[in-house]
Amino acid sequence: MSPVVITLLSSRNRCLLAHQESFPAGMYSALAGYCEIGETLEETVRREVAEEVGLVVDTIRYSGSQHWPFPSSSLMLSCQATVKDEELNINRTEIEDARWFTLEEVIKALQVNMMPSQLSDGTLPVWLPPKFAIAHQLIQEWVQEQKAVHGS
Repeated sequence: MSPVVITLLSSRNRCLLAHQESFPAGMYSALAGYCEIGETLEETVRREVAEEVGLVVDTIRYSGSQHWPFPSSSLMLSCQATVKDEELNINRTEIEDARWFTLEEVIKALQVNMMPSQLSDGTLPVWLPPKFAIAHQLIQEWVQEQKAVHGS
């Protein structure tokens, strides 16, 4: 079983979501990466965030875990993390796109069905991982925390 860290980054009132080339069109999720031998959970979070989007992690909070059998047996370890600097330096060999989303944008994306149809202008709406995925749980957790802090 391979440990994988999945991290939802936030800064102020926004969170960072990314799209990998292997994802279905329009789907965005939290950043994820395999732990290297001898690496702690925190070291993996810092390394993966730096490698994928060029940001320096400020704080890390463990959130939960989930066994993920695809493509090979992995143990997903989820974290919420904050960063101070929001200027992205996306590693295009790791991920195709990453951007900051507001609470309102995330709530809207949570309401989109999996594999949505194209909009009238030919674009696809942003949508998020399904409810059974730990990434979805991380995003929902962030939404609830934002609502509690900002009174929405």
